[in-house]
Amino acid sequence: MVNRYWGSRFPVGNLFWSRFIFVGVHWRLATQRLKNGLKRRLHFIRVNLVNDASTAEAFRRFSGQGYDKLNIGGGRKSLCGFVNIDFVVYPEVERQIVANIHDLSFIPSNCVSHIHTNHTLEHLTKQQLQQQIKEYYRILKNGGLLSIRCPNALGVSYGFWFGLELEQEREKFVKFGFPVDEDFGNPADKWVEKDFYGLLHWFYGDVGSIENQHLSRLTPTSLRQLVESTGFEITLMSAPEAANIVLVALKRKGLGNINTMTNAWPA
Repeated sequence: MVNRYWGSRFPVGNLFWSRFIFVGVHWRLATQRLKNGLKRRLHFIRVNLVNDASTAEAFRRFSGQGYDKLNIGGGRKSLCGFVNIDFVVYPEVERQIVANIHDLSFIPSNCVSHIHTNHTLEHLTKQQLQQQIKEYYRILKNGGLLSIRCPNALGVSYGFWFGLELEQEREKFVKFGFPVDEDFGNPADKWVEKDFYGLLHWFYGDVGSIENQHLSRLTPTSLRQLVESTGFEITLMSAPEAANIVLVALKRKGLGNINTMTNAWPA
């Protein structure tokens, strides 16, 4: 019987090329960790990851000024009309609350009109992600808007073999509420195309880096089921083969206590 595994007829060549690939990947990971370590020492200001009374006071202050849109894990980006919530201080951000996003209890229920998050959800574990979406539902007003952009594990796998597809129809997404000044269909994402290290980076991020390791691999199906099971109605979603999942949804009314909802995360 013929063994059909790739490289089985040429075990020496298979061993050589496998070793070559993985040495290259380890080198890229090592250099990336070094760069990230230097960046943290030069630019990042660590904060206590326990939210306190000052966190709630900061939210009340911005809310009193009329800001009821939140950019969760916003990093350095100042989106028009949004308040960033992140655990790192970024001096260049116009409006920010330094807080641990795993605990949004300092935000009252039904008080926010729009929650946006870009390349943040993949940094959460499965359990944390489920709780995060539930918290978004709790703090959004009825009819409030949720917009998400995150790496697409399915899309980057497709892109590695067939060429990376960027998300399309920006104007349509903006019309449905996606922030006009947020990244969308970024050509810089093309760097992962035909790049084995890029494929692994899209899956796992910078392993060992608290800022940038990926703890979940999200696909359009898994994210859709999670968002809908929590009580949101999806109004627009990017194509399944796109490099990023882009999703716009509305909080539906009258669904009762979300804590009693069943877990619909796919196996």
